[in-house]
Amino acid sequence: MAVETLSVCDPTLLADIRRYGKFDPTGCYQCGSCTLTCDLVDDTVTFPRRSIRYALLGLRQPLVQSLDPWVCHDCGECSIACPRQAEPRISMLTLRRFLSAQYDWTGIAPTLLQSTAWYVGSLIFVAALTFLLILGYHLWYVKMPATQLVTTPLGLEHMFPLMTYYTLTVILVPLLLLLSRVLRIWRLTMSAEERAHIPFSAYVAEFGTYVDQSVTHSLMRKCPDRGRWLGHWGLALGTVMMLTIKVFGLKWFQTDNLYPFYNPQRWLGYLATGLILYGMGEIFLGRLRAQKEIYKETRFQDLAFPILLVLTVLSGLAAHIFRYAGFGLTCHLLYALHIVIATPMLLVEMSFGKWAHMVYRPLALYFLAVRQRAGRQAPAAEVVPHAV
Repeated sequence: MAVETLSVCDPTLLADIRRYGKFDPTGCYQCGSCTLTCDLVDDTVTFPRRSIRYALLGLRQPLVQSLDPWVCHDCGECSIACPRQAEPRISMLTLRRFLSAQYDWTGIAPTLLQSTAWYVGSLIFVAALTFLLILGYHLWYVKMPATQLVTTPLGLEHMFPLMTYYTLTVILVPLLLLLSRVLRIWRLTMSAEERAHIPFSAYVAEFGTYVDQSVTHSLMRKCPDRGRWLGHWGLALGTVMMLTIKVFGLKWFQTDNLYPFYNPQRWLGYLATGLILYGMGEIFLGRLRAQKEIYKETRFQDLAFPILLVLTVLSGLAAHIFRYAGFGLTCHLLYALHIVIATPMLLVEMSFGKWAHMVYRPLALYFLAVRQRAGRQAPAAEVVPHAV
């Protein structure tokens, strides 16, 4: 990064950041306790101090270019250690929302992440639209009398061909939206000098870092509470398993056929469900065990994903149980509820909410590893300076 970039001060930056949550580290006197406490800090990553200083000094470009906020795994140890109660954990959380908004080229994420009313409204709107689509399908496409809609048990096979396309759409559209931001994130976080000097071989050599952080979350294992890592790993693995099944094995997984318990169609679904529920339970219990102060100022946008995910899993599991128990009508109604809950979770939360972190954080750690590798390989005179 060019040194002169650091001299450009944007007086509007702090106000922009505060639109995404609480950010008030004015009590901080740079003692360094937060940075010294964090087990994830190294010679090249010195959060939260560096990111907070960028914000306070109005250094917009270095802040947007910074990958440090994504190294943070939100354990809260820095807030516990802070002698001034400046709440660096909350500041980092707000900075990640701010950065998520910068990465989104559609302009939708800034609106939803700044306003709880817009966020809740978007979830309700998509859920209501989904409900109307279900009604329209039964009343006009299937031509089912309204009086029979909630009184007559039906098999689900009549909707499976249509549901295949519907399910693939609501999963792939938000996933493609997320992937479409990769190039933008690369351009925002890598300076022009870095893009010009970092060899392609560095990106290839460090690709395993992206896979590792996406699958194992190995960096989080350095945090003091190993239970948090295990919970997040189970949650991520179960979610990826369920999405993979729905994308590549939907016709096999979504059927009216009743399989014995040992059939892979059943135990794979049970395994994914168990991992998700275990992960959510471990995260929730971890918060109960932790000091309550470090989890205050939690916004609805941060709670939407776990709430919707648990409701989606439980409604799908309930529909499955009642189908095998022979309660066709109850199964049909629960399946409709499952779709109404899952659709806004995928279209809104996966595209623009905290679920997007599943792409942003591993990608940031990947780019950071690429930057570090290029710095080690380049001759001293060619190393691209990075703002500190």
